[in-house]
Amino acid sequence: MDFTNNTSFHTLVHRTALQNDIIATSLMCKIMYDVNEEGEATISEAQDWELHQEYWVSEYGPMDKDDVYKRGGVDIMLFGSAKAPKGKTSTESKVIIEVNGTVIHQLKIFGERVWKSFLGILRISAPEPFSEIPLTLHNAFGGYYNWDGIDIPYPTNPYGKGYYHTKQDAIGKPLPNIEHHDNRVKKWNSWLEPAGTSSLPILPLKAKNNLELNPDKTKIEKLNAKFFNSAFQEMIIDHINPGDIITVKGVTTNGVYNFHTPNTELDIAISLGTKQIEKKMAIDQIGLIPDKQKAFVSYRLPFKYVIKPMEKRQMSLSISA
Repeated sequence: MDFTNNTSFHTLVHRTALQNDIIATSLMCKIMYDVNEEGEATISEAQDWELHQEYWVSEYGPMDKDDVYKRGGVDIMLFGSAKAPKGKTSTESKVIIEVNGTVIHQLKIFGERVWKSFLGILRISAPEPFSEIPLTLHNAFGGYYNWDGIDIPYPTNPYGKGYYHTKQDAIGKPLPNIEHHDNRVKKWNSWLEPAGTSSLPILPLKAKNNLELNPDKTKIEKLNAKFFNSAFQEMIIDHINPGDIITVKGVTTNGVYNFHTPNTELDIAISLGTKQIEKKMAIDQIGLIPDKQKAFVSYRLPFKYVIKPMEKRQMSLSISA
């Protein structure tokens, strides 16, 4: 199928061959927005966040790929740093994400801490003051330890910190800066899922939350479509509409960051021989970047068609007037 992009936005076409000459196709489009202090979004002149077929690394850490057919909901992702209030320093804070006034996710943020030993008992040191803490997987629970020259990663976050093999290994070593607000690290050998708001390119964690195996654990019985999402599980919502307001607390020095979901409409025209189909793309992901007063919205249209010999197949993307 030929594709024509009549916009200035980045696009990506996913194609998968199914049985009986059926092709599953998904068109993705990403738009960068400038966000003012009131949360109103206007299309940015610089469209500098591309779509990626493979896993990649950004200034905000490891990133998931975009090349999937369909997701099990809308991803809300938050990039940047947690900030101490009023431009001062703090030893701990919170990050709270709301959609239309309803809290969907909360994090507890700490300054640097280490495990201290007193009479053989490990205790957590008082957190050091901070002005900001990057909201990346590197500051969430996880990491790896070295065993006989081999690095053993924490299955659900090899990038993080706080995972230790022995009590001795933990002494003087750091704890994560980012924790679940209701499930905190209490022991040196805690075994917790990482907490965060960024992109989540970790397949073992996605599998843990979205796959159901048979009793013998030899076969997948059920696959939740959220396996293909890129956000943390708590930040995947069923849908979002133009005009919906996302509010984030704890990431600016002067209060809150608001984002009013824009009403940009993207039109898809599909030609299959003599058959003409017109569709509109739906919101697939929202990425919030408060540090830069920006955000992106990714749009997607998945569909299937049957290949017929000698039939002309075309697809074009335009922005509504």
